[in-house]
Amino acid sequence: LIALLWIMVALSGIALSFSREGYVEVAAARNSQSLEDSYFVARAGIATTVYRLMEKRLLQTVTRAQLQETADPLDLGTVNGNFAGGVYRVDIQDESGKINLNMASMEQLRALAEAAGISKEDADIIVDSIMDWRDADKLFRINGAEDEYYQALDPPYKAKNGRFDTVEELMMVKGVTPEYFYGYPERAVDGSVIYRFGLSRYFTVYSNRNQINVNYAPLPVLLSVPGMPAEAAKLIYERRLAKPFKNTSEITRDIPINLGTQTMPLLTTDQTNIFMLTASAHAERSKAKRVIRTIISLQRGGDNAPYQTLYWNENVPDYEGVKP
Repeated sequence: LIALLWIMVALSGIALSFSREGYVEVAAARNSQSLEDSYFVARAGIATTVYRLMEKRLLQTVTRAQLQETADPLDLGTVNGNFAGGVYRVDIQDESGKINLNMASMEQLRALAEAAGISKEDADIIVDSIMDWRDADKLFRINGAEDEYYQALDPPYKAKNGRFDTVEELMMVKGVTPEYFYGYPERAVDGSVIYRFGLSRYFTVYSNRNQINVNYAPLPVLLSVPGMPAEAAKLIYERRLAKPFKNTSEITRDIPINLGTQTMPLLTTDQTNIFMLTASAHAERSKAKRVIRTIISLQRGGDNAPYQTLYWNENVPDYEGVKP
């Protein structure tokens, strides 16, 4: 009887083990299917947003002005929707609302790093290394790096010593970690989780000017504009979230702070028709989320395509789809 009881205990343990293993496999399969479904929901969100951007571009000026009065979601930078039982959110950034990575000064880079929450020590390394990466010489700054540093890495490579072709190149620059590039979640003093966006949200290589579009610029970008008071940057950011500026004259009229002749020429409301779309999606009754990022141009492409895809990334961290 005792032997039989031990056998029953052993069989029960084996059965429990198989049960747990089966549960894990089923959960993994369900999660994998949810991620697959979320991927196509995210793509549907991107396709919908591109269509709406193209449609809006064809509207006449009068109709566009009317849409601005009613706070069009496209102007506010967000499109929400449903597709095939899933939910998506697409964050829209005009590339004119970012800092040109190839034109930014050291002072502007430092101001942006500070506003983005990067420590001064790491910011010094990143800023000097960016300047060394894009300049033509082999000399490195105090905190920067050239071939000697990069050749010692595994795998080794050389410094670019030229213009950035993509913002993704920042991942090769000394000091730029995946967390600093994509952003990261962190716990606030009250215990809640907040999300810091990374440098990929603040830089562009597709804008050919050094002006900042106030209707699409994140707060850290506004704070980095030379001569911009912190209070004015916050007022501009809060106002454009509720109602985008139609022109720069509205900034002078509605913001009760004199920005001066140094700052105002660096601000604009003109768009480039090049947009970064970050689509986050999840299936109903599932927490599994997929985030896709793309940069599109509304200029016609080859074979008379209605628009061009300049960049596509399907491996963006989940928290990138969260609005801070």
